[in-house]
Amino acid sequence: MTPAAQRSRLAAGRRRFDLLGLASRLAAGVVVGSAAALLGFLAWRFVQLGLGGAPQGPGSAGGWEAIGAAAAGTAWLVVLTGALALPAGIGTALYLEEYVRPKTRAASALQAALANLCGAPSVIYGVAGLAFLVHGLSLDRTLATGALVLAALALPPVVASTTEALRMVPDDLRTAAFGLGATRWQVVRHQVLPAAAPGIATATCAALARAAGAAAPLLVVGAASMATFAPSGPASPLHSLPTQAFAWAARPQTTFAAQAAGAALALLAILLGIHLAALLFRRRWRRSIPPAQALRATPALREARR
Repeated sequence: MTPAAQRSRLAAGRRRFDLLGLASRLAAGVVVGSAAALLGFLAWRFVQLGLGGAPQGPGSAGGWEAIGAAAAGTAWLVVLTGALALPAGIGTALYLEEYVRPKTRAASALQAALANLCGAPSVIYGVAGLAFLVHGLSLDRTLATGALVLAALALPPVVASTTEALRMVPDDLRTAAFGLGATRWQVVRHQVLPAAAPGIATATCAALARAAGAAAPLLVVGAASMATFAPSGPASPLHSLPTQAFAWAARPQTTFAAQAAGAALALLAILLGIHLAALLFRRRWRRSIPPAQALRATPALREARR
Protein backbone atom coordinates (compact mmCIF):
# COMPACT_ATOMS: atom_id res chain seq x y z
CA MET A 1 0.00 0.00 0.00
CA THR A 2 1.34 3.39 -1.00
CA PRO A 3 1.87 6.15 1.61
CA ALA A 4 -0.94 8.20 0.02
CA ALA A 5 -3.37 5.27 0.39
CA GLN A 6 -2.33 4.78 4.01
CA ARG A 7 -2.95 8.46 4.79
CA SER A 8 -6.35 8.28 3.08
CA ARG A 9 -7.31 5.20 5.10
CA LEU A 10 -6.25 6.82 8.37
CA ALA A 11 -8.24 9.97 7.55
CA ALA A 12 -11.34 7.87 6.81
CA GLY A 13 -10.89 6.07 10.14
CA ARG A 14 -10.72 9.36 12.00
CA ARG A 15 -13.93 10.58 10.39
CA ARG A 16 -15.78 7.39 11.36
CA PHE A 17 -18.19 7.87 14.24
CA ASP A 18 -16.68 6.55 17.49
CA LEU A 19 -19.59 5.50 19.71
CA LEU A 20 -17.37 4.06 22.44
CA GLY A 21 -15.28 7.22 22.62
CA LEU A 22 -18.40 9.38 22.88
CA ALA A 23 -19.82 7.19 25.66
CA SER A 24 -16.51 7.36 27.53
CA ARG A 25 -16.45 11.16 27.31
CA LEU A 26 -20.03 11.37 28.55
CA ALA A 27 -19.29 9.05 31.48
CA ALA A 28 -16.20 11.07 32.43
CA GLY A 29 -18.22 14.29 32.20
CA VAL A 30 -20.93 12.90 34.47
CA VAL A 31 -18.37 11.78 37.07
CA VAL A 32 -16.49 15.09 37.04
CA GLY A 33 -19.72 17.10 37.13
CA SER A 34 -21.11 15.07 40.04
CA ALA A 35 -17.89 15.45 42.01
CA ALA A 36 -17.82 19.21 41.36
CA ALA A 37 -21.48 19.54 42.40
CA LEU A 38 -20.85 17.60 45.62
CA LEU A 39 -17.80 19.67 46.51
CA GLY A 40 -19.65 22.89 45.68
CA PHE A 41 -22.60 21.95 47.88
CA LEU A 42 -20.34 21.02 50.80
CA ALA A 43 -18.39 24.25 50.39
CA TRP A 44 -21.62 26.28 50.35
CA ARG A 45 -22.80 24.63 53.58
CA PHE A 46 -19.35 25.14 55.06
CA VAL A 47 -19.53 28.87 54.25
CA GLN A 48 -22.88 28.97 56.02
CA LEU A 49 -21.15 27.52 59.08
CA GLY A 50 -18.48 30.21 58.95
CA LEU A 51 -21.06 32.99 58.56
CA GLY A 52 -22.84 32.06 61.75
CA GLY A 53 -25.08 29.25 60.61
CA ALA A 54 -23.83 26.96 63.39
CA PRO A 55 -26.48 26.11 65.95
CA GLN A 56 -26.31 27.33 69.48
CA GLY A 57 -27.45 25.39 72.49
CA PRO A 58 -26.49 22.49 74.75
CA GLY A 59 -24.07 20.10 73.10
CA SER A 60 -23.79 22.18 69.94
CA ALA A 61 -20.19 23.33 70.43
CA GLY A 62 -18.50 25.74 68.10
CA GLY A 63 -18.32 24.33 64.60
CA TRP A 64 -14.78 25.51 63.89
CA GLU A 65 -13.43 24.21 67.22
CA ALA A 66 -15.13 20.83 66.90
CA ILE A 67 -13.98 20.38 63.28
CA GLY A 68 -10.40 21.26 64.22
CA ALA A 69 -10.43 18.84 67.15
CA ALA A 70 -11.90 16.07 64.99
CA ALA A 71 -9.33 16.74 62.24
CA ALA A 72 -6.53 16.46 64.81
CA GLY A 73 -8.01 13.16 66.00
CA THR A 74 -8.12 11.87 62.42
CA ALA A 75 -4.48 12.88 61.91
CA TRP A 76 -3.48 10.99 65.06
CA LEU A 77 -5.41 7.92 63.88
CA VAL A 78 -3.75 8.00 60.45
CA VAL A 79 -0.26 8.24 61.97
CA LEU A 80 -0.88 5.51 64.53
CA THR A 81 -2.59 3.24 62.00
CA GLY A 82 0.31 3.66 59.58
CA ALA A 83 2.85 2.91 62.30
CA LEU A 84 1.01 -0.31 63.17
CA ALA A 85 -0.27 -1.59 59.82
CA LEU A 86 2.45 -0.68 57.32
CA PRO A 87 5.46 -2.49 58.86
CA ALA A 88 3.35 -5.56 59.67
CA GLY A 89 1.63 -5.63 56.27
CA ILE A 90 4.73 -5.04 54.15
CA GLY A 91 6.76 -7.48 56.24
CA THR A 92 4.08 -10.17 55.94
CA ALA A 93 3.91 -9.73 52.17
CA LEU A 94 7.70 -9.88 51.85
CA TYR A 95 7.87 -13.07 53.91
CA LEU A 96 5.05 -14.81 52.04
CA GLU A 97 6.27 -13.78 48.59
CA GLU A 98 10.08 -13.76 48.88
CA TYR A 99 11.07 -16.07 51.70
CA VAL A 100 8.52 -18.89 51.54
CA ARG A 101 9.87 -20.71 48.48
CA PRO A 102 8.50 -23.09 47.43
CA LYS A 103 5.08 -21.85 48.48
CA THR A 104 3.55 -24.01 51.19
CA ARG A 105 -0.14 -24.73 51.65
CA ALA A 106 -0.21 -22.75 54.89
CA ALA A 107 1.22 -19.67 53.16
CA SER A 108 -1.25 -19.98 50.28
CA ALA A 109 -4.14 -20.34 52.72
CA LEU A 110 -2.99 -17.28 54.65
CA GLN A 111 -2.77 -15.20 51.47
CA ALA A 112 -6.24 -16.34 50.41
CA ALA A 113 -7.67 -15.47 53.83
CA LEU A 114 -6.11 -12.00 53.76
CA ALA A 115 -7.42 -11.42 50.23
CA ASN A 116 -10.94 -12.35 51.36
CA LEU A 117 -10.69 -10.01 54.35
CA CYS A 118 -10.10 -7.09 51.97
CA GLY A 119 -13.78 -7.14 51.07
CA ALA A 120 -15.13 -7.61 54.59
CA PRO A 121 -17.41 -4.79 55.86
CA SER A 122 -15.62 -2.38 58.15
CA VAL A 123 -18.25 -2.78 60.88
CA ILE A 124 -17.01 -6.35 61.44
CA TYR A 125 -13.65 -4.98 62.57
CA GLY A 126 -15.46 -2.66 64.95
CA VAL A 127 -17.41 -5.53 66.50
CA ALA A 128 -14.23 -7.60 66.84
CA GLY A 129 -12.39 -4.64 68.38
CA LEU A 130 -15.21 -4.02 70.85
CA ALA A 131 -15.32 -7.67 71.92
CA PHE A 132 -11.57 -8.27 72.09
CA LEU A 133 -9.98 -4.93 72.97
CA VAL A 134 -12.65 -3.13 75.02
CA HIS A 135 -14.49 -6.00 76.71
CA GLY A 136 -11.77 -8.67 76.61
CA LEU A 137 -8.64 -6.63 77.42
CA SER A 138 -10.53 -3.81 79.20
CA LEU A 139 -8.86 -1.10 77.14
CA ASP A 140 -10.20 2.43 77.28
CA ARG A 141 -11.88 3.97 74.26
CA THR A 142 -8.85 5.99 73.22
CA LEU A 143 -7.09 6.90 69.99
CA ALA A 144 -4.70 3.98 70.53
CA THR A 145 -7.62 1.54 70.70
CA GLY A 146 -9.16 3.05 67.58
CA ALA A 147 -5.80 2.83 65.80
CA LEU A 148 -5.59 -0.89 66.61
CA VAL A 149 -9.01 -1.44 65.05
CA LEU A 150 -8.15 0.62 61.97
CA ALA A 151 -4.79 -1.16 61.66
CA ALA A 152 -6.66 -4.47 61.47
CA LEU A 153 -8.88 -2.90 58.80
CA ALA A 154 -5.91 -1.64 56.75
CA LEU A 155 -3.69 -4.72 57.15
CA PRO A 156 -5.32 -7.06 54.56
CA PRO A 157 -5.29 -4.46 51.72
CA VAL A 158 -1.66 -3.61 52.48
CA VAL A 159 -0.63 -7.28 52.36
CA ALA A 160 -2.61 -8.01 49.19
CA SER A 161 -1.44 -4.90 47.33
CA THR A 162 2.19 -5.31 48.39
CA THR A 163 2.10 -8.95 47.26
CA GLU A 164 0.83 -7.89 43.83
CA ALA A 165 3.54 -5.21 43.59
CA LEU A 166 6.22 -7.79 44.44
CA ARG A 167 4.88 -10.21 41.84
CA MET A 168 5.25 -7.52 39.18
CA VAL A 169 9.02 -7.51 39.68
CA PRO A 170 10.59 -9.70 36.96
CA ASP A 171 12.13 -12.95 38.17
CA ASP A 172 15.12 -12.28 35.91
CA LEU A 173 16.16 -9.53 38.32
CA ARG A 174 16.26 -11.98 41.22
CA THR A 175 17.98 -14.68 39.17
CA ALA A 176 20.73 -12.30 38.01
CA ALA A 177 21.35 -11.09 41.54
CA PHE A 178 21.54 -14.61 42.94
CA GLY A 179 23.86 -15.56 40.10
CA LEU A 180 26.31 -12.87 41.22
CA GLY A 181 26.43 -14.31 44.72
CA ALA A 182 24.02 -11.97 46.51
CA THR A 183 22.13 -13.18 49.55
CA ARG A 184 18.36 -13.17 49.68
CA TRP A 185 18.39 -10.11 51.95
CA GLN A 186 20.60 -8.24 49.48
CA VAL A 187 18.30 -9.18 46.61
CA VAL A 188 15.19 -8.07 48.48
CA ARG A 189 16.76 -4.90 49.90
CA HIS A 190 18.61 -3.62 46.82
CA GLN A 191 16.65 -5.09 43.90
CA VAL A 192 13.09 -6.15 44.70
CA LEU A 193 12.01 -3.36 47.05
CA PRO A 194 13.22 -0.46 44.83
CA ALA A 195 11.47 -1.98 41.83
CA ALA A 196 8.21 -2.54 43.74
CA ALA A 197 8.34 0.74 45.69
CA PRO A 198 5.84 2.69 43.47
CA GLY A 199 3.17 0.03 43.79
CA ILE A 200 3.76 -0.40 47.51
CA ALA A 201 3.56 3.35 48.16
CA THR A 202 0.31 3.68 46.23
CA ALA A 203 -1.24 0.67 47.97
CA THR A 204 -0.29 1.81 51.46
CA CYS A 205 -1.63 5.32 50.93
CA ALA A 206 -4.89 3.91 49.60
CA ALA A 207 -5.21 1.67 52.67
CA LEU A 208 -4.55 4.63 54.98
CA ALA A 209 -7.16 6.69 53.13
CA ARG A 210 -9.71 3.92 53.63
CA ALA A 211 -8.88 3.76 57.34
CA ALA A 212 -9.09 7.55 57.72
CA GLY A 213 -12.58 7.63 56.22
CA ALA A 214 -13.96 4.70 58.19
CA ALA A 215 -16.68 5.62 60.69
CA ALA A 216 -18.47 2.33 61.45
CA PRO A 217 -15.59 0.61 63.35
CA LEU A 218 -14.99 3.65 65.54
CA LEU A 219 -18.69 4.13 66.27
CA VAL A 220 -19.01 0.48 67.31
CA VAL A 221 -15.95 0.71 69.56
CA GLY A 222 -17.42 3.82 71.19
CA ALA A 223 -16.04 7.05 69.73
CA ALA A 224 -16.97 10.29 71.44
CA SER A 225 -19.80 12.16 69.74
CA MET A 226 -18.42 15.60 70.58
CA ALA A 227 -15.01 17.06 71.43
CA THR A 228 -13.94 20.69 71.48
CA PHE A 229 -10.24 20.17 72.28
CA ALA A 230 -7.48 18.65 70.18
CA PRO A 231 -6.08 15.32 71.38
CA SER A 232 -2.73 15.44 73.12
CA GLY A 233 -1.62 11.87 72.49
CA PRO A 234 -2.66 8.27 71.87
CA ALA A 235 -4.36 8.13 75.29
CA SER A 236 -6.82 10.91 74.40
CA PRO A 237 -10.51 10.04 73.90
CA LEU A 238 -11.37 8.42 70.57
CA HIS A 239 -12.63 11.08 68.18
CA SER A 240 -12.39 11.62 64.41
CA LEU A 241 -13.94 13.51 61.52
CA PRO A 242 -16.12 10.63 60.22
CA THR A 243 -17.66 10.01 63.65
CA GLN A 244 -18.14 13.74 64.22
CA ALA A 245 -19.85 14.16 60.85
CA PHE A 246 -22.12 11.20 61.64
CA ALA A 247 -23.02 12.64 65.04
CA TRP A 248 -23.99 15.97 63.49
CA ALA A 249 -25.85 14.42 60.56
CA ALA A 250 -27.89 12.22 62.92
CA ARG A 251 -29.28 15.22 64.83
CA PRO A 252 -32.83 16.23 63.89
CA GLN A 253 -32.08 19.96 63.67
CA THR A 254 -31.43 21.06 60.11
CA THR A 255 -28.86 23.62 61.27
CA PHE A 256 -26.47 20.82 62.19
CA ALA A 257 -26.24 19.93 58.49
CA ALA A 258 -23.86 22.85 58.00
CA GLN A 259 -21.48 21.47 60.61
CA ALA A 260 -21.71 17.98 59.10
CA ALA A 261 -20.86 19.43 55.69
CA GLY A 262 -17.86 21.24 57.14
CA ALA A 263 -16.60 18.01 58.73
CA ALA A 264 -17.10 16.14 55.45
CA LEU A 265 -15.21 18.82 53.54
CA ALA A 266 -12.31 18.66 56.00
CA LEU A 267 -12.26 14.87 55.68
CA LEU A 268 -12.15 15.13 51.89
CA ALA A 269 -9.21 17.53 52.20
CA ILE A 270 -7.30 15.01 54.36
CA LEU A 271 -8.06 12.16 51.94
CA LEU A 272 -6.93 14.33 49.03
CA GLY A 273 -3.68 15.04 50.85
CA ILE A 274 -3.08 11.32 51.36
CA HIS A 275 -3.69 10.57 47.68
CA LEU A 276 -1.42 13.44 46.63
CA ALA A 277 1.29 12.00 48.85
CA ALA A 278 0.82 8.65 47.10
CA LEU A 279 1.15 10.37 43.72
CA LEU A 280 4.36 12.12 44.78
CA PHE A 281 5.87 8.89 46.10
CA ARG A 282 4.92 7.06 42.92
CA ARG A 283 6.49 9.72 40.72
CA ARG A 284 9.65 9.65 42.79
CA TRP A 285 10.05 5.88 42.51
CA ARG A 286 8.41 5.39 39.16
CA ARG A 287 11.68 5.08 37.26
CA SER A 288 12.12 1.40 36.45
CA ILE A 289 15.62 0.01 36.96
CA PRO A 290 16.86 -2.26 34.15
CA PRO A 291 18.53 -5.42 35.46
CA ALA A 292 22.04 -4.55 34.25
CA GLN A 293 21.96 -1.04 35.72
CA ALA A 294 20.47 -2.36 38.95
CA LEU A 295 23.26 -4.86 39.37
CA ARG A 296 25.92 -2.23 38.72
CA ALA A 297 24.27 0.20 41.14
CA THR A 298 24.57 -2.09 44.18
CA PRO A 299 27.96 -2.02 45.97
CA ALA A 300 27.49 -5.50 47.41
CA LEU A 301 26.75 -6.94 43.98
CA ARG A 302 29.75 -5.16 42.47
CA GLU A 303 31.92 -6.79 45.08
CA ALA A 304 30.38 -10.18 44.37
CA ARG A 305 30.96 -9.64 40.66
CA ARG A 306 34.68 -9.22 41.24
